[in-house]
Amino acid sequence: MNKNWYSIQVWAGLEEDIKQKMEKLLEEKGLREKIEKIFVPPPKEIEVIFSPEKQITQKFYSGYILLYGELDEGLKEEIKRIEGVLDIVGGDKLYIFRTEEVEKLISQLTVEEIKPKPRYQFMQGDRVRITEGPFANFIGIVDEVKPDKGKVKVLVSIFGRETPVEIEFAYLQKI
Repeated sequence: MNKNWYSIQVWAGLEEDIKQKMEKLLEEKGLREKIEKIFVPPPKEIEVIFSPEKQITQKFYSGYILLYGELDEGLKEEIKRIEGVLDIVGGDKLYIFRTEEVEKLISQLTVEEIKPKPRYQFMQGDRVRITEGPFANFIGIVDEVKPDKGKVKVLVSIFGRETPVEIEFAYLQKI
């Protein structure tokens, strides 16, 4: 039997636990040579809401594990019995992924830098506090919002004069 890539649908949030259970099962049953790789897609995107204190990590491909190996009926049933495993994608007619597809997906998920994707809640005229950088703890008024750049132009008082300062969304807190 040839080795192929398969996708296992699991309870979201338990991917790493189920991977460990799967590896333990393979060791106990002496089936380690049948499965070469088990890959859990890592967290991919961080959204910043309002300020650095409130972050949400959102997983892409949440609820899935990729598996490379030989999947016969016996092993398929053993994997399905693991608590948290919902099914193997394709059910009775297993869906086999092309190696090129999976390798491209894995390289994108593991190589790309995780970049914050800000969700801004700032509007012109809002009072804000700058939380980091050379103007940390300054309070100012939002003059202009630049969502394409992820920045806000804030008017802060420096030596008694209104001075425009461009600050990233992540370093601002509404007050």
